[in-house]
Amino acid sequence: MQQTMVEGVRVAWARPAPDDRRETASTLIRALVAELAPGSDLRIEHRCPVCGGAHGRPVLPSAPVHASVAYADPWVVVAVAPDREVDALGIDAEVPDTTLDLTALFAPAHAPDLAGWTAIEAVLKADGRGLLVPPNQVLFAPDGVASVPGGGAFRILPVPAGPDLVVSLALRRRRSAPTPTRRP
Repeated sequence: MQQTMVEGVRVAWARPAPDDRRETASTLIRALVAELAPGSDLRIEHRCPVCGGAHGRPVLPSAPVHASVAYADPWVVVAVAPDREVDALGIDAEVPDTTLDLTALFAPAHAPDLAGWTAIEAVLKADGRGLLVPPNQVLFAPDGVASVPGGGAFRILPVPAGPDLVVSLALRRRRSAPTPTRRP
């Protein structure tokens, strides 16, 4: 396992054994959650928001965290952040020599490069609707913020994972509650 931290978000990646991607993702998530929230129940559930099936984003119902996972053969990449700091989180990764033909998804505009594509997918994961939102509807501002119609804005951060992976993190920080003022 390799890991790093990007603005308080813990990110880890590893190569799984054959046919063991999901278990590797669960192991990585549990390791990061144990560091962030010691003593938490490390049970992970996967629930699809569309069909209710046992797939989709990882959720730890009894741990105060948000988690996201990406598969970039032969890698598994996960991100975990405390829910007191982060309201939404998404991660995506690709192997640099991956050839993606994204032309049809973005025509007539130009398709994004690999870093742009991982940023789009990370945003769609953080938004929670995934590819139910057309990828060409993710809009990027020059300040490193991306927005999704009906889903809000997400900060995009590159994750330094070395030459073997292109990784993007999308997050929305939790807004702190306003300080109450006393009235005379």
